[in-house]
Amino acid sequence: MDSVKQPSRKVLFAALAASVLAISSAATLIKLADAPALVVAAGRMLIAAILLWTLSPWTGAFHLKSVPWKSVGLAGFFLALHFGFWITSLTSTSVASSLVLVTMNPVVVAIGSTIFLREPPTKPLLAGTALSIAGCMILVIGESYTISNSLNGNLLALGGAIAMSFYMMIGRHTSGRRKQPINLLCYLTWISTISGILLFVGVLISGVPLSGYSSHSVMFIVLIALLPQLVGHSLINWSLRYLHTSYLAAAILIEPLAGTIIAFLVIGETFSRYSFFGGLLILSGVGLAFRRVKASSG
Repeated sequence: MDSVKQPSRKVLFAALAASVLAISSAATLIKLADAPALVVAAGRMLIAAILLWTLSPWTGAFHLKSVPWKSVGLAGFFLALHFGFWITSLTSTSVASSLVLVTMNPVVVAIGSTIFLREPPTKPLLAGTALSIAGCMILVIGESYTISNSLNGNLLALGGAIAMSFYMMIGRHTSGRRKQPINLLCYLTWISTISGILLFVGVLISGVPLSGYSSHSVMFIVLIALLPQLVGHSLINWSLRYLHTSYLAAAILIEPLAGTIIAFLVIGETFSRYSFFGGLLILSGVGLAFRRVKASSG
């Protein structure tokens, strides 16, 4: 914690609430962008990176010797996979299902920490994992029989959760080994840049057009970079420097609900009974597993 005066709890809770609302708007804004998924993903990260670079005189992003390049490179790669998978999932499954599945990352992080970081599992972790896996099976298998092409979308969302989990584990491993932690905005600047470049390369390889999109689509891609990416993630990181991590658990559990409500109010999208019951089990499992791991989504 910094030596500066801690903000009031009202300010902190207002910032946390605003960050959850901003992040929860991402799925609906992506649907409204009406552009290929990789174009939206690349635009989101590149615009965010450009804006972060404007702060580089204060973040030290040009001090190349202080950047842990191996960790930053791997984190950027997995962040690119996360957004590539998750945003693509929204083209073939519901906002509710996609958000619930991608929210499984605390469970995946806990399992990964047990396997790769040799941190022993606890009973809450085991119970939470079992609940989340059961909910995942209900949601994915149930919807595959009722909603056309939803299996692909749901599996992509799950892939997004796994990619985000590796991104988070790299961050934990890096911060735990460094004597002097890198400036957060510097770290995010380089990760956003690498992620954006990789997604842009993905656009080139896929043959998706780079131009010809309406001003409507461009406007929403810019909004995605500004609102969920910069405002949402910056506020949640700032507020949680002062709040207990249990509030982060609440933020993770609220995001799918808030995102589903926003999608219903703005674009009239509903959800299936499999999404409801499977999602309930998944979020219950995430709540249990969060006792074991400190994590975040988006």
